[in-house]
Amino acid sequence: MTAAVTSLIIGVRCAHGHFNDPKVPYCTVCGISMAQVTRVPAPGPRPPLGVLTLDDGTAYPVERGYVLGRSPDWDDVVRAGRARPLTLPDRTVSRVHARVLPNGWDLILTDAGSKNGTWVCRRGDSWSAVPPDGAVPLPPGSRLKVGAHVLRYDSYRNP
Repeated sequence: MTAAVTSLIIGVRCAHGHFNDPKVPYCTVCGISMAQVTRVPAPGPRPPLGVLTLDDGTAYPVERGYVLGRSPDWDDVVRAGRARPLTLPDRTVSRVHARVLPNGWDLILTDAGSKNGTWVCRRGDSWSAVPPDGAVPLPPGSRLKVGAHVLRYDSYRNP
């Protein structure tokens, strides 16, 4: 497996120099108000975006992203080091079922052509199918269903 790929994205720094999403009102590290900062966009390394929590309580920090499936190591995105494998040993889950990958400061959920489909439930909404081989934004507070498993995405920042 190759080394992790470090992504540079555009963000802003608080008065203490912490790198943040340009949309947040307070620094996600020190909590200082971002209202007093001259928001000068600059590239920086992407910090962890949040956590995916599996229905059994296992938490996975979202640093690069994940490929979900029975054999997610088979996916080229994992082999390239752009995502980690998240193995779900269940016959209702395809070998490479879905991908949860960062795009800027956001996460994108993609169905990888799974047999049983991938489902998403955004906060305050009902379950909807992700189109086969389609991609949808995954906002904080969303849940995703892969086979018989449900995961929840929570962000470290509250834009």
